[in-house]
Amino acid sequence: MIKVLVCDDNPTDRKLVCDCLQRITGREIVVFETWHTKEIQDALNGRRIDLVFIDSQMPGKPGTEWLAEVSKRQLAPTIMLARSGTKAVATQAFSEEALGYLPKDNLSLDKLRSTVNVTLDKWVRLQQAKADKEELERLVTCDQLTKLPNRRTILGKLRELVNLANRYKEDFSLILLDIDHFRKVNDRHGYFTGDGVLEKIAVLIRSNIRNTDIAGRYGGEEFIIVLPNTSFSSSWVAAERLRTTIEKAEFKDSARNVFTVTVSQGLVGWEQNDDADSLISRADEALRKAKEKSRNRVQILLAPSLRDKV
Repeated sequence: MIKVLVCDDNPTDRKLVCDCLQRITGREIVVFETWHTKEIQDALNGRRIDLVFIDSQMPGKPGTEWLAEVSKRQLAPTIMLARSGTKAVATQAFSEEALGYLPKDNLSLDKLRSTVNVTLDKWVRLQQAKADKEELERLVTCDQLTKLPNRRTILGKLRELVNLANRYKEDFSLILLDIDHFRKVNDRHGYFTGDGVLEKIAVLIRSNIRNTDIAGRYGGEEFIIVLPNTSFSSSWVAAERLRTTIEKAEFKDSARNVFTVTVSQGLVGWEQNDDADSLISRADEALRKAKEKSRNRVQILLAPSLRDKV
């Protein structure tokens, strides 16, 4: 079933288009017709519309503005209606991303049917191309096992945040998290179980950070978590909460044996003129100290400029 919205302030023209639509065979078509601005807006907001006809000359809000809105929101394919077929109107319609153009003078059922079919076919191909592009972007930027941003992506986001912090002096913190004795997990339970541990750790990270925080897989069993606009003390609380959550979580191998894992974390805060490399280097040093001290802990490492003040 195709739901079609016909918007035209001329009742004669509107009836002509609607009558032609109802005569199209091979498709079940439900037609909504209106010319009021509010009714058009309500229809676009409240109904699933599969196809929109919009007259180029509408009261209150020109047809080109409706075209721009429908196109920007990717609501439905749109066919521009015009009183007469002129090259200028057609050019304007397609420049506003209409997928079809239909002059109302000498309108015939065959012409309307053809325009509808071509427009819907264009829409399907455009939506498929969009989906393919989004999938390609996901494959390029996402770690396929954990579904978190991959190393390249998380480092890119970190560099962007460092640039903003150096410009606007907005504090943020960085956590480098490593799964303790992960090699033993693989040796004892198998690599398939090890992959499951990485996946679950990623889920636990996502569910224990804010929407504004950024987490990614840095490599192997290491993860980076960036906490924008966060004080050092608040970052420590967040890191400790995550450590405790992971420590209490249960994991199972292929034989349904239950085991637990712990994580060590190196926590550092941004300092003036830091770059991504210096931040990660300090976080890595903090992580190393956490492992030396007993693992399963959050280790803070102050920047050199702060160490003398403590």
